[in-house]
Amino acid sequence: MKRLKEILKESLEPIILDVGTGEGFFIKTLLEHLSSYELIIGIDMKEEALIKAREVYKNDRIKFIYMDGQNIDFKDHSMDIVCISNTLHHLPDKEKVLLEMKRVLKTDGLFIINEMFCDDQSQKQLSHVQLHHLQAELDTLLGISHNRTFEKQQILSLAENIGLKIEDVFEYNSCEEQEKKTKPEEEKKILDECFTALEIKLEKIKEFSEYPKYEAILKELKNELYDIGFLTAGELMVVCKMNR
Repeated sequence: MKRLKEILKESLEPIILDVGTGEGFFIKTLLEHLSSYELIIGIDMKEEALIKAREVYKNDRIKFIYMDGQNIDFKDHSMDIVCISNTLHHLPDKEKVLLEMKRVLKTDGLFIINEMFCDDQSQKQLSHVQLHHLQAELDTLLGISHNRTFEKQQILSLAENIGLKIEDVFEYNSCEEQEKKTKPEEEKKILDECFTALEIKLEKIKEFSEYPKYEAILKELKNELYDIGFLTAGELMVVCKMNR
């Protein structure tokens, strides 16, 4: 992530918009790598997540606002940096949100996309991908917008398709990085939590015709993944500018 620090050091006292901020997880990453900032604004449509974010970031220069990413209530070219992290796969209209972010970005600003990907992962990281795909399918049955994990090229194409110029691309959260600091008992604990959450979600579709199919998939994953182990999927950071 040294690359991110190098990229952000050129932005002096920026105003930053984090779209789909949730509980502000990506803002933590930004703060670790920014040398300074004027204001950080996180927007989301989940009020519960925003309440938690406000409890964590008690700072007058970090604000959390209930706002739809498809209709961003800020003026054209008002932001120095816009970013979106692990949110694209939740959006029903990805292009509309990205175009809104582009609209509010200054002509010389930075557009940052951070997203987990599904290709070129280790076997343990594929455990995360498989569990995420199952969660996405269950959410979709329940009427919740949730797509499967993207491939790296799909993420790059989303930026290119709205006319952004890709300045830098790098991967992080590799298997090698995680193996150094993750113990087997921690992997098991994470799997326990994932399976519990999926069982709760599965109960919500118990009356659906698809229930037996997903019950069998969950059972099969339980049989396989405890033997394989679990590491979080690698992530792709895409740094773009306006295509002049």
